[in-house]
Amino acid sequence: MKNIDMNFFAIEIKKLAAEYQSGKVLQEVKADVDGLIQSIRESIGPDKKVQIEQWSILLEALEGYRNSRADPAWSIVISHAVRRIKSRRSSAKFSRRRFAGKNPSTYK
Repeated sequence: MKNIDMNFFAIEIKKLAAEYQSGKVLQEVKADVDGLIQSIRESIGPDKKVQIEQWSILLEALEGYRNSRADPAWSIVISHAVRRIKSRRSSAKFSRRRFAGKNPSTYK
């Protein structure tokens, strides 16, 4: 398994949230977040188990940036990233169950 620092990617998402707070257009920031998530996916590789683990690590890292008192602009970008990452993780879980031929109840 590759050693990937998910905290680095969490910080990059944080930087994108700050760019939106500073006046960058939301659609551009969301596109940048999506591009970053795609590059993370390519870095992780095709192993679904590794994907699930890495996406979970990234979600945990982003939890520290979610705050009910945060600027709404900040929250929009972080929430967008969390939704996209959860979707990637769910897809990896589904794919792993489907193609591994294992009992689906054994996966979280």
